[in-house]
Amino acid sequence: MFSKIKNSLAYRLPILYQRLLIFQNYKTLRKERSDINVLMMTGKNHIDLLKISVLSIARNWDKLPKLTIVSDGSLSLQQIEKVISFWKGELAVQNWADSIAYHKTKNRTSIAAYASANPFGKKMAVILHHAELYPTIWIDSDVLFFKDLSPFIPEYTDGIQCGGSEDNIAAYHDELVHKLHTNTAMLGKFNAGLLYVSGKNIYEKYKLDQLLSEIHPHYNFLTEQTIFAHIASQSQGIIWKEDIIRNFTSDNQDLKPTKIGNSIGRHYPSNVRHLIWRDAFFIKSEDERP
Repeated sequence: MFSKIKNSLAYRLPILYQRLLIFQNYKTLRKERSDINVLMMTGKNHIDLLKISVLSIARNWDKLPKLTIVSDGSLSLQQIEKVISFWKGELAVQNWADSIAYHKTKNRTSIAAYASANPFGKKMAVILHHAELYPTIWIDSDVLFFKDLSPFIPEYTDGIQCGGSEDNIAAYHDELVHKLHTNTAMLGKFNAGLLYVSGKNIYEKYKLDQLLSEIHPHYNFLTEQTIFAHIASQSQGIIWKEDIIRNFTSDNQDLKPTKIGNSIGRHYPSNVRHLIWRDAFFIKSEDERP
């Protein structure tokens, strides 16, 4: 009986935490700025997640990075700016269509088709666009930071660089794995929720136009992750191991917040997404103690 009550609370309490977080004031301090470029994307379905993720950066990174937030088209740029008005660092808010326009100037037609058909295609288009302009840290909206990630970001080097975080399983688009002539042993347990990407002409080097056209329109939610894992397998690989950026599901019915320990942050994929509100609430409460 107690176990059933506990399990029920594990799923119900985060809803309460989410509502409490919405009505709290988001106060942040002015900090020195860094030259790190952080890229994120949001829309109506993820704006609340983005808000607490950005707050965790504002509060727990020692210096504020340059932050670019891209709308998926479901929110105006002004709506996004209003939601994260607490951000005191450099900020740019853009539309995903800007990235498609950029790729079209380079005749990258398949990425435009992918982005129009699939939200992960939008993500890939945005990342490849910005990575050609400057070294880019991509952060999914369902990532919370407990401490400063900056010391764990690779130093810039010339050429194509790509790496990500460690997943708790190896999850890929099987058809793409076959077309790329690779395997899960080579790709490892790669997760594209947190990425470091830099370099020009990644699209051309890895023949992504042809690859994406061959699988069109049969994309799935692992297509983009599989492509980045393949690129990373020839570059930085897994940069952030699971002890640095936690990614696990064993506490999906726990009432207690994540034990931070030496970890820097945590990724909350769909099967533990509810826990992000629990952890965000307790982290925020700790920050506001006198």
